[in-house]
Amino acid sequence: MRRAAVLLFLIAPSASGQDVPLAADGLPVGVETVEVQILRAVYGIESPLFAVPMEVINETSYPIFLASAPAAWAISGLAGADLDPALRLTLSQALSLGTTFALKRTVNRARPYVALGDMATRDRRYLREDVRDPYSFPSGHTSSAWVTATSLSLSYPEWYVIVPSAAWATGMGLTRMWHGVHYPTDVLAGAAIGIGSAVLGHVVLPDVFEEGEQGPAVPFRIRVAL
Repeated sequence: MRRAAVLLFLIAPSASGQDVPLAADGLPVGVETVEVQILRAVYGIESPLFAVPMEVINETSYPIFLASAPAAWAISGLAGADLDPALRLTLSQALSLGTTFALKRTVNRARPYVALGDMATRDRRYLREDVRDPYSFPSGHTSSAWVTATSLSLSYPEWYVIVPSAAWATGMGLTRMWHGVHYPTDVLAGAAIGIGSAVLGHVVLPDVFEEGEQGPAVPFRIRVAL
């Protein structure tokens, strides 16, 4: 029974942080979770060597998410390369975004800095009274990062695309916990949504642009003449 209670809390914890009685440490009475311990461990890192990259990565999620598809269309079009990767990226991002926000408004999970009384957020966007997105599950930043990274990696399977993309997306999950706005399960769910949306988009969507119409159906590569 105890395992079932812990599992239930990990998957679908208190909707608002108010419906379930809380103990002095901010957790539901009688329930202790490993994920909160993990969250506190990441949140408690104060070294500048960790904090500075976390601050930088946190600010890149939506700018890269919003700019990546238009950039893919523009670069592919100007280079005469296949436009299908840009189309798959666009549709995968739309699927990921829609799924993420649908779940947020279904689960309605309070963010850690709200539910845990001894934790404050480091993200200035959540210091206002009128927070646009008060819900924690799943992590929208993480799903946005992983769908972009996965789609680009599937379209351009080169190490110089895959390695930095995966590193950036992984860092996005860490920074959301470090900022006190997401639990580990929020981050894992966001990553699963992002990766799943990208894989689905690449598996289901057939080639739309015929070879020869927009150039050869091969990944666009930037070649630097030395």
